[in-house]
Amino acid sequence: MKPLNVSLVSLGSLKYPINIDFIEKWASEILAVKHRATVNHLPDSEGQFWEYSGRQLRSLVQADNDADFTVALINAPLEDNYYMRRLDDDVVVISLYEMADIVQSSNFTIEHYILRNIYELAVLYVGNNERIPPSGYTWAHDDVRGCLFDMNSTKSDIVFSMHRPRLCDACRHRLSSVQIDSQFLPTLDKELRRIEKTLYFRMIEWVKAKPKCALALTAVSAVILNLVASLIFEWGLGRLPASKTATEARENAKREGVAPSH
Repeated sequence: MKPLNVSLVSLGSLKYPINIDFIEKWASEILAVKHRATVNHLPDSEGQFWEYSGRQLRSLVQADNDADFTVALINAPLEDNYYMRRLDDDVVVISLYEMADIVQSSNFTIEHYILRNIYELAVLYVGNNERIPPSGYTWAHDDVRGCLFDMNSTKSDIVFSMHRPRLCDACRHRLSSVQIDSQFLPTLDKELRRIEKTLYFRMIEWVKAKPKCALALTAVSAVILNLVASLIFEWGLGRLPASKTATEARENAKREGVAPSH
């Protein structure tokens, strides 16, 4: 299966530090992401609430001819308060405005937020005859299912499809009804499972969800550690006299000029 080439473009100051190297080196058989362009200075937004319109964005971002589709990152509101807008010619803009704070406050990373949305675009690309349609309503569903295509009309709902996101049964069936590589869906499932909170935050959530189990595990661990410490202490006491006796024997032998017996 040939990975999709994704061209990443940054628009203006992103405000938040983004680990582009992490995104580019993300191990994937589906995606090959490269940061290829930057627009350092942006014009003032046209919208009443400082949002960038689709017309403005089309003038700022051009499709990369060497990529299957182009993804631009911006830290500004988008038209109609979307956090992702699909433009013409397989160009998409992902906004960090409000979204970076939402995902970080829920213990996710901005890099995983970006990758999660690129995977959504990859499914659209594969499922729509290798093009990304401009309409935002092509696959999205209103109810929150933990699916890549949750509408997320309330932006904070994205957190429900950030930890090990997936395709719901309806979206899976829709993708399965078109001709795709036989390995695409299994590979997608495997790679989406890697988009998750760090082990530290997963452990905290497990403790919150199962406090009694956590308390019991802590008590058992404390007992085991205490027993191990006691055994080590007893072993040390048992070894010390023998070691001391052997040392004294060697010193006496030296003084008397006699070789110590073994």
